[in-house]
Amino acid sequence: MSGNNTIFYYLKDKQMKFMLRLLIPVWFLVLACAPKGFVFDGKKLPEVTVSDLGELYSTYKFTAQDQQQIKNQLKDQSLLPEIITFSHEEKWPAGLNTLEKRLAARSTIQKYHFYKVATIGAKTVLLVPADKNRHMPSNFIPSGPMYMVFSSKVVLMK
Repeated sequence: MSGNNTIFYYLKDKQMKFMLRLLIPVWFLVLACAPKGFVFDGKKLPEVTVSDLGELYSTYKFTAQDQQQIKNQLKDQSLLPEIITFSHEEKWPAGLNTLEKRLAARSTIQKYHFYKVATIGAKTVLLVPADKNRHMPSNFIPSGPMYMVFSSKVVLMK
C-alpha cells in the first residue's frame, strides 16, 4: 500500500506544479492589465494626467448647483465639505500655494498622481492623495486631503 500512496502523492505533486506553472503567468498578466487607481469614497478612482496646468481653478467657488452635482457622484455625502475646503490654494502645500510658486514649479507639479473624483459642468475635481505622492519634494507633499479643480478639457485618462 505504501508504494501506491507514493505514486499518488507523486502524481498529485506533479499536477500541482503543472497548475502553478499555468496560473502564475496568468496571475501576473491580470495584475499588469488591472487599471491603476486609488480607492476613495468606496470606489476605485481612475488615475488621470493634466495636459495644461494653466487650466487650474486655484480659488474656485463651488455654487449650489456644483455642490449638488458632486453629491450626486459621491457615496459618502460628508466628503463634500472636505472637497470644498481643501480645493483652495491656501490649503495646499507650501510649494504650490501661490500662483508664483506654481509657475516656477510646473515640471514638479506634473509629477503628481491625480485621481478623478467628480465632474461639475466643464470642470473636473481631482484628488491628490498624500500617500500616493510621497515621491514629491517635501514642500509638495500634502499633509492631508488635497483637491484641485481643472477645466475638463485638460484632464486625460492615463
